Amino acid sequence: MRKVFTSLVAFATVFLLFTPNAFAGQKVRDQVVDIAHQYSGSPYVYGGTSPSGFDCSGFTQYVFAKAGIDLNRTSRSQYQQGEYVSRSDLKPGDLVFFGSPIWHVGIYIGNNKMISAENSRDDIEVASLSGYWGRNYTGAKRVIDDEPVKVAEKQPETLDQYNDVRVGYWAADHIEHMSNEGIIEGYNGSFMPTNNITRGSVAKMLSTALGISPSNDQQFSDVPSSHWASGYINALAKKGYITGYTDGKFAPNDDITREEIAALFNKVFDLGGSTSDFSDVNSNHWAYDEIQSLAASGVTHGYTDNTFRPTNEASRSEFTVFLYRATN
Repeated sequence: MRKVFTSLVAFATVFLLFTPNAFAGQKVRDQVVDIAHQYSGSPYVYGGTSPSGFDCSGFTQYVFAKAGIDLNRTSRSQYQQGEYVSRSDLKPGDLVFFGSPIWHVGIYIGNNKMISAENSRDDIEVASLSGYWGRNYTGAKRVIDDEPVKVAEKQPETLDQYNDVRVGYWAADHIEHMSNEGIIEGYNGSFMPTNNITRGSVAKMLSTALGISPSNDQQFSDVPSSHWASGYINALAKKGYITGYTDGKFAPNDDITREEIAALFNKVFDLGGSTSDFSDVNSNHWAYDEIQSLAASGVTHGYTDNTFRPTNEASRSEFTVFLYRATN
């Protein structure tokens, strides 16, 4: 009898020695999700870090602090914490991130859903990771001590065409489609999705998408025939789609802004309509009508804080998505 008892004690000791991390991890995960739901009635407040009002990273920081885990303050800095985890391996309590650069974070709660402080219209809300959030999904981080993530899963899968565009990146499907159509191309296997896009690159992509043949008829004093994009720029100018600046120059190597894209697309695609105002574009803005039409036509949805950020330079990813939506 004593031998049996001794064996049972030994078994129990071994069991406890080798299983506490998994149980502790599971307990913390459940705790994080439960705490998050407890504050689902709190309002969204930009910069908020308490139940009287949260922004997205303030909400995650507060919830995890209640569970004894310290997070950085902003969504971008939170993305620097923890271990990368593939979307197929997501567990409740993992942090999910969106945008490039990162502009939103939520807490995964299972069943392809997250809870997050979205914006002043939706406050703290449970949302599916499909649709809008699926398109903008960037990646996930695991900050809860759990079983180790497999090393192979730390390396995100990328598109066949480009080694710097992850599968699941918010613009990946659009980049892949436009690349397959021959409308965009990269640089030695890279697409550089977050780099700003130049006015010359815009002219090339737009001309290619519209099937407009390059022209040798020089239109601008700063676009000589030796410039790689001269034929595309000349062709768009002859069509009346671009006019350049008052000094007769086009500045092909300058980055293009989001407001300039709105004006260009309205001229090229003859967009129309209006939508609810962006908070940072008033009716006196020079491209107000064009930005309204761009949104009404579904080419842009703006940002989750109801801004358009008109003077921001557009990234190569952003322009690719705009062009895809305008032509499909």
